[in-house]
Amino acid sequence: MLSARRAAGLVAASVPAVVVGGSSWYREKHRPELPPHTLRDLSGEVVVVTGATSGIGKAVAGKLAGLGATVVVGSRDQGRGEAARRGILASVGGTLPAPRCEVLPLDLSDLGSVRTFADECRRRHAGNISVVVAVAAEIVYEEGRQAASGADLSFATNQLGLQALLAELEPELGSSPRRGASGLRANRRVVIVGSRLEARGSVDPEVVHSTGGARLNKGWAGRDAMLRYADTKLCNMLLAATLAERWRGKAVDVLAVTPGMVHTGLWRHFPQWYQALTYPVRALALRSADDAAQGVVFAAAAIEADGKSGAYLSDGLEVEPSQGAKDGKAAARLYEVCGELIAADRSPRRGRRDDRARGARRTASTPTTCAPSACTRSPSSRRCATIKRRRDVRSA
Repeated sequence: MLSARRAAGLVAASVPAVVVGGSSWYREKHRPELPPHTLRDLSGEVVVVTGATSGIGKAVAGKLAGLGATVVVGSRDQGRGEAARRGILASVGGTLPAPRCEVLPLDLSDLGSVRTFADECRRRHAGNISVVVAVAAEIVYEEGRQAASGADLSFATNQLGLQALLAELEPELGSSPRRGASGLRANRRVVIVGSRLEARGSVDPEVVHSTGGARLNKGWAGRDAMLRYADTKLCNMLLAATLAERWRGKAVDVLAVTPGMVHTGLWRHFPQWYQALTYPVRALALRSADDAAQGVVFAAAAIEADGKSGAYLSDGLEVEPSQGAKDGKAAARLYEVCGELIAADRSPRRGRRDDRARGARRTASTPTTCAPSACTRSPSSRRCATIKRRRDVRSA
């Protein structure tokens, strides 16, 4: 009979094998299997991709560049953007000249940056923007982090900035059908990358209105980072449904896509211990960015997706969104509230407040602690200075 110690050792030794085996099985089971389709030749067309400096967005940009498109990448960091541009060109063999992939400054949490980005896209590519692929998203681990406008940082990045960008590009997207290299006319496309986590999301447009986007629902303060992210993904679904309805009759299709569970840089905002603990499972079980990009590219370029405006796709097949995502009344009201927040950002008074808030936010974004001699709080909760700065941002 095995001793207890030896039995425990055998069990411990078998755990890694079980984890690796189970993770590998899960990944193989969930590899993308798209229906037969034909990708359009995008030569001479311009595709705008947000979130293309890494992960799914970078993989999507590379595949669309390979179809002949001029890809415009929005990036908060010039260095990362330039590195992404080189990687995108290298992914198609480096045969494309540099102008086929452009990098422009874009911070979706800053509506002024969004307007500048859209203006430059229109100036460079008037009449030629055929596709917008919205991949950029943030999971903000720390509760209470806000954009310069006072809106929650994840909501500002994932929803407000996206709605503002599409509103700025609407004249380009809805003006007339595109005519590709083949000469065939087809609708332009907007592809919003969502998440099945939207089914766990909750959004109350009246709470968004009353708090200026600082909260999305009544239970916001008690929700963890993944649930807050799910809330913003539900907002994305409601935005896609609203735009599909508002743009009905125009030469543009709006599609939402779920890429599946993916191992990407979104996890970087979680604590180091959490990243280290979950890394083996994420790396072995979840989809790679390249696998996840296949369904997004289908939505952006497959001929079979023509005329499917309003659809929610997973690996090229239509799937049902959550009941919350089908709430037309909430979708219309959220669109209206977000539109008001975006419009308010243009006011001169808000502009002056934002300048002060940005300066305060740069300081507040770096965690600090009170000097031990100046604070009676315990070492584990010395966050007075940080809390005060965040309050200053909200009251600026």
